Amino acid sequence: MKTTSLLPFILVVASTLSASEQFPIGILGGRGEVKAGSPLLTILSTDPDSPAIVAGLKAGDQIQGINGTPFTAHSNKIDDGGNGPQKALGEALDHLASQTDEQQRKIALDLIRDEKSISLEISLPFRPGLESEEGRQLLVADACKQLLKTRTPTGYWNSPVGLTGDRVLSAWALVALLSSDIAENQEAIDQAAAWLRGPDGNSWIPDDPMKKGPDNLGNWAISATAVALSEHRIATDDERDDPVIERCCNALKSRMSKEGLFGHDIVPGYSNKGFNVINTLSQLAWAMGSQAGMTLDEETWSKSLEQIRRSIDPNGGVRYWTMKGTGTGDASLRTSSMALALSIADQEAEMATKLGHYLATHPQRTREAHAVGSLGMMLAPSALWRLDREGYWNFAQEWRWYLSLMHRPDGSLHYIGGKRNNGGDGYLGKHRIGCIIAVLILTPPGEKLRLHATNVTQVARIKPGKATEATSPPN
Repeated sequence: MKTTSLLPFILVVASTLSASEQFPIGILGGRGEVKAGSPLLTILSTDPDSPAIVAGLKAGDQIQGINGTPFTAHSNKIDDGGNGPQKALGEALDHLASQTDEQQRKIALDLIRDEKSISLEISLPFRPGLESEEGRQLLVADACKQLLKTRTPTGYWNSPVGLTGDRVLSAWALVALLSSDIAENQEAIDQAAAWLRGPDGNSWIPDDPMKKGPDNLGNWAISATAVALSEHRIATDDERDDPVIERCCNALKSRMSKEGLFGHDIVPGYSNKGFNVINTLSQLAWAMGSQAGMTLDEETWSKSLEQIRRSIDPNGGVRYWTMKGTGTGDASLRTSSMALALSIADQEAEMATKLGHYLATHPQRTREAHAVGSLGMMLAPSALWRLDREGYWNFAQEWRWYLSLMHRPDGSLHYIGGKRNNGGDGYLGKHRIGCIIAVLILTPPGEKLRLHATNVTQVARIKPGKATEATSPPN
């Protein structure tokens, strides 16, 4: 450990730039914090028996660079992504931990401790890098293990916000497991599908879909369930999914107004201005349902599509509403789900390409967590794989730091929160949605989902399981 006098250091941060981010520090083990306008990464805690604590890294230490190269300042701007301390540390750890020579598998952190400069060398355990297939497979396997460990005894994933969140989280967890190692995940896949089919196979949707079910914000859950069970039907040939997929698709159709507008639940949102993200997620549900054998209602599809057509910004992003000037900084989920719907349904190729171009041009924006747990991070990779392969690989490289910092020394994953509008971060259970994000970023090249490709690689490879159907809602 080397100590020198600290050069005079003055940092002025405007109050408007004082927003901070707290996050895991990857294979080092612990948590850190960055603040907009500052190049310093402050250590908040270190994990027991971690490389960080073994080397003597302490809470309160401020990392100012790596091996003599100072960090640039962190920014709270969406288009800056993780530039600054987060990206520099995450990419350095991913690279250095992958070195086979133990002497090269070390990181030298330039710290400020007690107003003095310190150089602290930390030895890292071996971990294959995310630029290698081995490293990507390891992260997917660890994420799936964590999903398996965090299920409830009846096979679903419970959220902090009740049944709607349980259904959304469980649906996307099922999609993640289907996209990875089927044999390893067979029991969990069977149980999750059975739970999503719901009591009496009705997926908690009343016979009159214009009546509220037992939860709120039901359209998020209905659309996610349709996508997940469609993927399950394609992978397993399980006919028990059919009536539930149809019920979900019909419920979304019934809940759309005659003008093609949606809301969170049964009423068009925001003083009848609509809620475009439910349009795009419904169109994805209908597209996936058609792949699983349902009939696509062309009139309903077209009416909803017209709302989206009017909402596409010149840059290709889907705006919050049809009104001009609402911006596309938070457009990744709307844009990626709509791009997938069009590509899967083989419709509007020019529009799909334009949406894909937006995603490829603005990969940093997918971490804008509007509104539910960074869902854009989950769907943009699949959309890019279908529409822009170079854009997909650029996306994976852009978020390499994020995946690296998420992956802790014990193999577990901790969620890294959304940027700016992150009110939805806590809805679905942060670390589990983090696992789903990691899996769905890395698995498109395997093409095991219809989300990834029209000719998937696992059709009819697995048989439907014998999991019993859910008998009552958990909440």
